[in-house]
Amino acid sequence: MTNTPPPPAGFYPDAQGTSRWWDGQQWTERTQENAPQRAGLGAKLADAGRAMVTREAQAYPDTIWSAVGKPLTGIGGGRYTLTPEYLYFESGTIRTNAQQIRTHEIFDVDAKQSMAQRARGLGTITLHARRADGSSETVVLEDIPNFREGVTALNDAAYTAREALRVRETTQHVNYQGSPFPHAAAPAQAPAAPAPSAASDLNAELERLAGFHQSGVLTDEEFTAAKRKLLGL
Repeated sequence: MTNTPPPPAGFYPDAQGTSRWWDGQQWTERTQENAPQRAGLGAKLADAGRAMVTREAQAYPDTIWSAVGKPLTGIGGGRYTLTPEYLYFESGTIRTNAQQIRTHEIFDVDAKQSMAQRARGLGTITLHARRADGSSETVVLEDIPNFREGVTALNDAAYTAREALRVRETTQHVNYQGSPFPHAAAPAQAPAAPAPSAASDLNAELERLAGFHQSGVLTDEEFTAAKRKLLGL
């Protein structure tokens, strides 16, 4: 992402409902009450931000988390929407750069907060993704109001998507295996009974498969095949 130059020195609204002096390089301890017109502008900007988040949620009904970046300049903030399958992110003002990442490709999510961001109640999320072609990508979500919620939502969605993908791939592998001559009956084999020490692990795996089945990740056929594989049937 291209770094924008810092705004000129002046008072800017902070998270405490007052205005804090920005000296052109960093925040200072100098504050003042918001002027009525500035407070009115802040309310309008906040309403606009909430309206944008609402529109994103309507565009993606399965939205888990969404946010709109709030840079000091007030323009050019990124827009981010997380669903179970994708993270959508847009940036730019006149020309919009829209991209998306599948949630199972996300493998690391971090958050940080500078002094300037702390005064405004914002933070930055940095995530790393590993694309299907093996390439790596870093995405930075800057000046996010609910960045801590975003970190939790991104980590949870990425883990759930990876687990669902792993189970689906395992189940498909089981479904495609079989005798090269379907008409020839394979010798009967007694099902292998699980070792007593592995009973708890087997129960946990069965419960996890049942959870994926109930949530719709696995079809009836995939669930039955995976369960038979676990039980050695």
